[in-house]
Amino acid sequence: MKIILIELIYYCLRRKHQHTKWFLSGDLKLRQRDFGDGRVGSWISIQEFNICFTMVMYDFIEWCRELDINLEVDMSWNNHRGFVIESKDQVLVRSEIKRFIDINNLKLSDDDEKFSEDEWYS
Repeated sequence: MKIILIELIYYCLRRKHQHTKWFLSGDLKLRQRDFGDGRVGSWISIQEFNICFTMVMYDFIEWCRELDINLEVDMSWNNHRGFVIESKDQVLVRSEIKRFIDINNLKLSDDDEKFSEDEWYS
């Protein structure tokens, strides 16, 4: 039997427009879009840079699988790397994103793309 301890990480809901929500926790920003089919797309930004590539390199997908979260890489929004999850997992994944970044002490890399403010909120 696997016991999972979940640390609740609080995000401030910064904006909401139609099927998209933007969350903020310090320098960490999340953009979540409900696809309307039981899945949610998530894009992650630290200091305006997309950190999803770095998270993949540090095995975030495997991290989620160990928690029984089905997570896949997605590039449907402006060809930016993000993740697709089941809608039921979105609160847990928001918490795990922050925890994963903190535990692995992730920093920006040269491969991380920069988001413009206008694009992020489009």
